[in-house]
Amino acid sequence: MTFEEKQQWAEGKTMEDILKERDMYQIGSDEWDEWNQVKAIVLEKMKPSTRESIVYFHESDLEEIPEGLSEVSKLPLLLTYIGRRSELEYNPSQRHPIPYAIVKYKKYYFFVLRGQGVGEMRLAGKKGMLGGHVDEVDYDELSLSKTLLNGLRRELVEEAGITDELIQSIELKGLLKSNNGVDEDHLGVIYLIELLSKDIVSKEEELTGIWLHEKELEEHIASFESWTKLIYEKWLKA
Repeated sequence: MTFEEKQQWAEGKTMEDILKERDMYQIGSDEWDEWNQVKAIVLEKMKPSTRESIVYFHESDLEEIPEGLSEVSKLPLLLTYIGRRSELEYNPSQRHPIPYAIVKYKKYYFFVLRGQGVGEMRLAGKKGMLGGHVDEVDYDELSLSKTLLNGLRRELVEEAGITDELIQSIELKGLLKSNNGVDEDHLGVIYLIELLSKDIVSKEEELTGIWLHEKELEEHIASFESWTKLIYEKWLKA
């Protein structure tokens, strides 16, 4: 099929159908790349937010990072790249860093309930922590740490109105690498953020902010995102 015929075929198909067709070919081959472009076009129609350019890593550069949630105090040395999110989603040859924040005030933790219109469709209906993709505007060519913190600070303001004035401390806690569902596209970079005030609310239409006391967390495990469950088990469980 020509590229135009591929586009016509994809009309009305599910994302699963398109990925199945793409993955009949070797990653990086001309046929695979064309089908990936078709997927990108369809994804941008479904979710316009995927037209943005984001920071990503090559999967081959992440082999030394163990699977699961690992505790670290500093970031590994990694090369970063920038690409169109619609082309990068559902792409097993790369991962996007996701700064993911444990936001805390005394014995309370802040979560967001993600609605059906949330940017990452696969997380809709789940409770999670603040964070998101690192955009091109966040990129600092001299420092991965600054790049990720720029992205984190932007997300904190956008999602919950958390400015630097409200932050008491930011601490890198760990890395989260998984191959389950939505996780296989992403590398979680986990931070603990202590606030000076509990007076924050969700700022985005598709996010509902929730404060939970540490004693309430266990009651909500079933509705947590996969990353939040792992973080709860490692650091927040009483």
